[in-house]
Amino acid sequence: MTKLPQTLDNRHWIAKVSAAILAGGGMTFAIMAVLGRLIGANGDPRSLSAQALMWLTAVLWVLVLGTCFLFPTGRKAWAVLGGGCVVLWSLFLLLRALS
Repeated sequence: MTKLPQTLDNRHWIAKVSAAILAGGGMTFAIMAVLGRLIGANGDPRSLSAQALMWLTAVLWVLVLGTCFLFPTGRKAWAVLGGGCVVLWSLFLLLRALS
């Protein structure tokens, strides 16, 4: 017997959007921090690397906001996005400690 695929619904939309805004925002800032460490970006906002990281963060955050409704529940969205946020910030702290 085959299992029917789960349909997507928007019953938990407040939880999904709040996860995308808070945990997804933290995750995109963590991606920016990790990439900034890896490419050696300095603090000058007029540099090419700083501009690229700034625009990348905005694009990633919009992407997370647009796809947060693909999670089946709000709890799953919080688990995945929050877990990703914790892992990426831990990676940043590890990179900072190594350099």
